[in-house]
Amino acid sequence: MAAGLARFFCLNGGAALSPTRPADDDISSRRAELYGPGVDWSALLDPLDAGLRGELLKYGDLAQATYDGFDWRHWSPHCGTCLHGLRRLLPALGLAGHGYAATAFVYATCEGGRVPRWLRRQLHADAWDGHANWIGYVAAAGAAEARRAGHRDIVVAWRGTIAPAEWALDMRTRMVPFELDAGKDKGARVAEGFHTIYTSSNAGSKYGARSARDQVAGELARLVGHFRGRGEEVRVTVTGHSLGGALALLAARDAAAAHPDVPVAAVTFAAPRVGNRAFCAGLASRGVRVLRVVVRHDVVPLVPSVARAVVDAPVSRALAKLWARTGRPPAWAYVHAGDELELDVRKSPFLKHAKYDVVGLHNLETCLHLVDGREGAAGAFRAGARRDPALVNKTSGMLRDEERVPAWWYLPANKGLVRDALGRWVVAEREQDDLPVPDDRLPLSELD
Repeated sequence: MAAGLARFFCLNGGAALSPTRPADDDISSRRAELYGPGVDWSALLDPLDAGLRGELLKYGDLAQATYDGFDWRHWSPHCGTCLHGLRRLLPALGLAGHGYAATAFVYATCEGGRVPRWLRRQLHADAWDGHANWIGYVAAAGAAEARRAGHRDIVVAWRGTIAPAEWALDMRTRMVPFELDAGKDKGARVAEGFHTIYTSSNAGSKYGARSARDQVAGELARLVGHFRGRGEEVRVTVTGHSLGGALALLAARDAAAAHPDVPVAAVTFAAPRVGNRAFCAGLASRGVRVLRVVVRHDVVPLVPSVARAVVDAPVSRALAKLWARTGRPPAWAYVHAGDELELDVRKSPFLKHAKYDVVGLHNLETCLHLVDGREGAAGAFRAGARRDPALVNKTSGMLRDEERVPAWWYLPANKGLVRDALGRWVVAEREQDDLPVPDDRLPLSELD
């Protein structure tokens, strides 16, 4: 296993590479079954369809890139940005074989995300203040991947919670309106914190002058118009883990509303509930297909349950009893959308069966390991699973000790410090092509 671990380290600073997705058979002939209008994904989950498994691993890797490419070091002058330039992101993380090119970065401000004073110093909150943080990217499938899938896929990948202010906003579960169309979205409400991250902007910020919502909308319009103008079949897939999964549903609703003739799907991992019944109905009425991948005993998909204002109300118990009796969630209750694929760590011979490891159970790499080994709810771990188990311990300690892979091994060499000409240890300077550039977008001429 140590040899496997070494394979996933870069020699240029210790950044780990995600695995290249094994070459799958051409699924273009199955595009109606896997992606067609009204497709019933639930029929493909038990046993898990091999083609769908490959697609889930692909989107999981693209979501994992938002973590692996993020500069979380509070001592870095570029804290909160992507470690790699737009053109180098996916190749640098070992994902060139997936056949996608990043076309635009997405940044989010956290206006109103107040961190308690007693936590600010411990979390180094000052390093994150006053600017927008990199929270995802838009990517387009290249010609080879488009031929394999039978359509031109445009992906929006969202990162989960890292910045201190993002944690603060995650806790805001008061519901706020999220309506576009009185007919399809009447009564739609979502969590205030997720809505704030998605829609807030800061005119004084270099990267956050436009909201994440507007950044994604503009890039989707550019790419959809380009590929549709060439007569290609286009689809939009929005993906993300945890908070990223919540933002994915908000973006999927907007994408479907802006491009009603373009199929939109959301593939989320370990995502919380986002909105009420009317919000979920709005997704369904626009044809947005949602597949949620969750790990049993992970607490994040279980929250929030009801709006904060209701939880604090004296009548909350009576309302909860009414909900249980009628079986119909009220307008103030959070509900999940779409189909669910539930995974169980007890299926894997590589994982500790610790149902109280909150971090490990919520870890995206744990989820992807279980997807790769999934056969069916009653079956054993798949003998043909090829994903390296060492990836699970990148940011967790879920692997059994017998695997001899250290926990939390995903760190840059010397935490990004190098010796300068005088022999002093300093933060390594980024190469010119990896420096953050506001509003950087891949020219359409570079898309094949």
